[in-house]
Amino acid sequence: MSYLTSARMLFERLSCMAALAGLYVLFATTLLVSADVLVRKVFGVAFVGADELGGYALALATSWALSYAFFQGSHIRVNVLHMTLPPRAKAWLDVLAVLTTVVLIGILTWQIWVLAFDSWTFDAVSNTPLRVPMWIPQFIFLAGVLLFLISAVLVLLESLGLALQGKYEETIALVEEDEQAGEYTL
Repeated sequence: MSYLTSARMLFERLSCMAALAGLYVLFATTLLVSADVLVRKVFGVAFVGADELGGYALALATSWALSYAFFQGSHIRVNVLHMTLPPRAKAWLDVLAVLTTVVLIGILTWQIWVLAFDSWTFDAVSNTPLRVPMWIPQFIFLAGVLLFLISAVLVLLESLGLALQGKYEETIALVEEDEQAGEYTL
């Protein structure tokens, strides 16, 4: 097993743990919002910031699950052209798709970094009663997107190496959707 394959497998495990952490955060948010609704209905008082914290939790859970979804083949993929191509063309189309993902997520990662760094530099806070320093949720969101970027780069490098060696079926298997993805559980 190559170092690249080992690194990819490590990031698959990290992605699973990050998605699971996001799941727990969503569960805690569900409890918080439910308690807020109940207390508001019974006592006429709302928890300050429950909606704001819920928004941050949703962003965290989403970004931390991106890499996991990538490894499980759960991102949207249009196979109309892919199905009709011979293995060599399929493999190179898969490499191109992962390259496109890396470029787009790289741009997104950079923009989030700039935003989070600016928020940290200028001590930006939310315009709410909680006055949350904005760099905190932004850097947490950045961590999830960065995990996705690193995972995609590892898959790109491994798939490119396989395609250059003429191992087209292995390239396709690495990049292609997991047929059992819907049955996989955390």
